[in-house]
Amino acid sequence: MQAFKKLRVLEIAEGIAGPVAGLQFADLGTEVIKIEPPDGDRAREWGPPMLGDDAAIFVHLNRGKRSVMLDCAAPQGRARLDTLLATADVAILHMDPDDRAALGLDWSEVLARHPRLVACEIDYFGPAGSFSTLAGSEMTVQALSGYTRYLGTPRGPKMRVGMEIASMAAGFHAFQACAAALIHLGQSGAGQLVRVSALKALLSLKSILFNAQDRSEKWNGFHMNGPWWPQDMGLPTLDGQITMDFRDRRDAWEKFVRTIGLEHLLDDPDYQDWRNTFSIGDNWPKFDGPYKEWSRTQTTEAASAAINSLDGISVKFQDYAELLAHPQVRELDPLVAVDDPRAPQQLGTPFHFAGEPNFAASTPAPRLGQDNEALLGARA
Repeated sequence: MQAFKKLRVLEIAEGIAGPVAGLQFADLGTEVIKIEPPDGDRAREWGPPMLGDDAAIFVHLNRGKRSVMLDCAAPQGRARLDTLLATADVAILHMDPDDRAALGLDWSEVLARHPRLVACEIDYFGPAGSFSTLAGSEMTVQALSGYTRYLGTPRGPKMRVGMEIASMAAGFHAFQACAAALIHLGQSGAGQLVRVSALKALLSLKSILFNAQDRSEKWNGFHMNGPWWPQDMGLPTLDGQITMDFRDRRDAWEKFVRTIGLEHLLDDPDYQDWRNTFSIGDNWPKFDGPYKEWSRTQTTEAASAAINSLDGISVKFQDYAELLAHPQVRELDPLVAVDDPRAPQQLGTPFHFAGEPNFAASTPAPRLGQDNEALLGARA
């Protein structure tokens, strides 16, 4: 994408969300300059695992970028930052409130000096309100957004989703916001300040589930009451677990139960709502016993093959060792080559432009301040 290769992005961010946004640009060939404090991005120390001197999370989120070390809390550092802002198309900022206050960056003044700049500020809770001055975290955003209700048992303790879903959502939404603002810039010639909060980004992923949470007494049915369903563990097999679904194909389900010797279910009134008897809805734990009796006698390969051969869809619950070896995952070519012996293959940007090769090999995550002299000259 030649248009992205002509851009320069400043990433004034630590942790996950800001670097995720910057990584989308870097993978598209954009020059991304990572502005780091004197002690470096705190994610450099977020190990184990460590890859050399840097944590694996830093190595993976900051490939393809350059690094400039600046003390932006000092007047000289802010002046050097403004010099770089004058050359940038996009600036992505994500800092804790105290660090943000010490930076003293006034976007109205910055955009007055650099009217074609697209500025994107990421925070946890939003720029206003009683929580806006608090340092957030993945846990606090998940808890406040209600995402913790989607794991565990219906009336049991709420649980954290076991990945940085809020931070990743904020990073991807920030990239989308910057791309939209760049289109606006191309049409109007005017830069823009856009704001993305991790809380709002996570809420936006809820879609129709938000209605179910807001007025649970008024909503029921597929998807709406999903937060109150029992844990969906699929069907157990001799060597793992599998999914089973026939979508809206009752004829396929009927062929399946006949094939595995459960044709008596066709006349059982409890199985007339057939989709609600296996791994879907809130009644399947009462009625999935016959399917489990069959699946427990099968290997995952044999059970999935039987379901798929009858116009169903079944896959094994994958573990890490199996995931990247799966033929369908390999077909997607999700990895990007990185010229870094510490991690020569990493998960790449998830989209692909038709008719173009996959993204080219990327450079390693930068050493702290490695590009000071090249970008700031003698002043570095």
